[in-house]
Amino acid sequence: MPSVSFVNLFAFARRHARPLVFGALHAFYSAPGQTFCIGLFVAPFADSFGLDPAMIGALYLGGTLASAATLLLIGHWIDHMRLIHFSAAVVVGVALACFLTAAAGGPVSLFFGLYALRLTGQGLMVHVEATGTARAFDRERGRALGITALGIPLSEMIFPPLAVAGIAAIGWRPTYALFGAVALLVMLPLTQWLLSGIHRSPRSEVVGQGAWRSLAAGLAVMVRSRFVWAALPAMALLPFYMTAVMFHIASIAASRGWSAGLIAASFPALALANVCGLFLSGQIIDRVSARKLFLFQSLPLLAGIAVLAASASPAALPVSFALMGFSGGLSKTTMTAVWAEVFGVHILGTVRSAAAMYMTFISALAPFVFGVALSAGMTVSAILTVFVVTGLIFLLPAVHAERRAFA
Repeated sequence: MPSVSFVNLFAFARRHARPLVFGALHAFYSAPGQTFCIGLFVAPFADSFGLDPAMIGALYLGGTLASAATLLLIGHWIDHMRLIHFSAAVVVGVALACFLTAAAGGPVSLFFGLYALRLTGQGLMVHVEATGTARAFDRERGRALGITALGIPLSEMIFPPLAVAGIAAIGWRPTYALFGAVALLVMLPLTQWLLSGIHRSPRSEVVGQGAWRSLAAGLAVMVRSRFVWAALPAMALLPFYMTAVMFHIASIAASRGWSAGLIAASFPALALANVCGLFLSGQIIDRVSARKLFLFQSLPLLAGIAVLAASASPAALPVSFALMGFSGGLSKTTMTAVWAEVFGVHILGTVRSAAAMYMTFISALAPFVFGVALSAGMTVSAILTVFVVTGLIFLLPAVHAERRAFA
């Protein structure tokens, strides 16, 4: 049976190769704005500008919060523009963000570079992948989202060694500039070619309202949804906990006596488990529903944090990473499909932008909260134990909403 499913998946991918590759490329090249890539430049940033890690963290927090504040205002335009034009603007934005960061002359310009990277990379590139794919596929939406989202774990495997090698060979500025050049010279023409001939215009009822009026209408629909309010606590778990652990992984490892080599060696477990979660989630969504999967997607994450809290064995780190990565894979496909199930696709850009803004804001708080807890004298084990208990409590409103069939 698994081999039959794999054959069917391959046939599906071949049949819809162009839109699927288009989406996967956007997910893949979100890397310059993702935490796993920016984190590799923290030490060079600090050396170049004479900043300590706390100041770099503050700049990252500010840039991420600013990107969250503007993501909705820009992201909803995907409901009103042809996808080929919106995609081009976003890819050019990623390139400009890379160039701006490479040219930073001090903390202020670095802040604007980080803001642009977080907005265009982590925010809008993934937004194009998820929203474009969800609109292009209906009955097999889960399977399609599972394939395009593979770009994220692929970038987690490819970009870190490239960034480390680039920093060592040519320096951090040319490395980020090179990321920008590849976006302009390779990503832009390739994604435009993949989407050429595929016309998906905004729906007439959305366009007729006007962009800003339809934005307000879409947000009003979300605010009136009891499901959204019940889901908010559960939605916060993955971005908050994953960002907190990844940003402070050096402190966590030091408290356990783990080496930097062990940290690096554990990332493949994260990426591979992410792929497994993506593949499995697509199958479950198409057979059951995204809303039901949403109830369970955070359980592996909480299990991974529990392992990290309870064990100092070196094997605990890759096991924990694998469990967290599996949740990440489940979530990546599930959340977009949930919004399509609850609200349909005609305001999907607005809904997903608002959800992404919320989760980006939550992720920005994570390093600060974890750092304050450490400074207050809490042990790593105590902090992570609080995470697990709080996480289980935060799942309860979503379970109640599904049992009551909230809309």
